Amino acid sequence: MAVGVPLWREISQSLEKRIRARELSPGDKLPTEHELSRQFMVNRHTVRRALLDLQDKGMVESTQGRGSYVRRATTPVRLNKRPRFTENVRKRGAQPRTQTLKLEVRPADARMAQALEIKVGEPVIFLERMRFVNDEPTGIGQHVFSFQRFPTFIEMYKKRGTITQTLIDSGIPDYTRRRTAISARLPTTRECELLHVPKHVPLLVHRYLNVDGLGRPLEYGESRSMAEVEIDFYEPKFD
Repeated sequence: MAVGVPLWREISQSLEKRIRARELSPGDKLPTEHELSRQFMVNRHTVRRALLDLQDKGMVESTQGRGSYVRRATTPVRLNKRPRFTENVRKRGAQPRTQTLKLEVRPADARMAQALEIKVGEPVIFLERMRFVNDEPTGIGQHVFSFQRFPTFIEMYKKRGTITQTLIDSGIPDYTRRRTAISARLPTTRECELLHVPKHVPLLVHRYLNVDGLGRPLEYGESRSMAEVEIDFYEPKFD
């Protein structure tokens, strides 16, 4: 231990160094208080003071009975008239990326059919993507389009790589958000693995409807993320 430095601060600095070096990644569970006490040869009160310091810095979150976890940095999600993931992330000076998880035709369930104003069981394009900001997973998005309206969507998306450009090339120059419903729930096992989040940390769930320039239903979507939300009250209508 360094002379003149409080023991709790040395423990905090040691853990912070491991987090910044990615030895401990977002979602990873920290050693228990007992393990840290033995490692640094201090009492648990000193360990708790170090963990509180890391919580104050926004690097760790602790829950009684579950332990302490490395906290993921939150990414603001702005709810506005024209949500564009890539454009909005780049405006903040960060690097966006998406990864396709599923891209297929499937029958519409009741929620999809109601949103898109089609019949239950009609074919829809189902696109599921992971979103990354600076190579950190930030969310999972599901995008649903009418197959009858966009029969070549899959082939075009594989070439274009973005929803916006695929829609432009399909004759939809612009689209806007008509409504968004926001809820929260605990993540599934699959979501924990994909997003690197602990099971006890809730996800924000956004269900939304985008419309074309004539106001016709265009895209039904659902997004799950660990993110802060900034709401502009001038445009989206909320259910």
